[in-house]
Amino acid sequence: MAAHLPRSLRESPLFLTTRAAQALSHHCREALTQAGFDDIGAPDLAVLAALEGVEEGENPSKLAKALRYEKSSLTPILVRLREAGLVLQVKDPKDARALRITITRKGSRRRKEAEVVIERATHALLREVPKKVLRHHAEFCEALLLAAERVEKP
Repeated sequence: MAAHLPRSLRESPLFLTTRAAQALSHHCREALTQAGFDDIGAPDLAVLAALEGVEEGENPSKLAKALRYEKSSLTPILVRLREAGLVLQVKDPKDARALRITITRKGSRRRKEAEVVIERATHALLREVPKKVLRHHAEFCEALLLAAERVEKP
């Protein structure tokens, strides 16, 4: 890591996890582009994966909450996925004012193909990380997510 960064950043969980996530995301984005997936990224795949197997589709607000995305961040992802034919936006059968998002067959197929690329790219990068460090990082991330859920509950 850059030694010129202030100590407060070098020891900041927020900065470090954000920077690590950006590095992994960039690595996977490059692999996806090289494999011909110019139109799909990690946030798109998370949305598609969350919709997989949900027969009646999902309400966009619930989808955003489940993925821990801001609704304003989810909207352009849904537009992009809809324009690519990977999801459909349909009226909620129980509430005509509400919308539901469903994954298409094409979306399901593209998700599965892209996830193979991401899995290989991630594995290649993580081979460079000592197993002990990786195990502790996974435990840290899980504990941090659980703590966030506890703190955020009203």
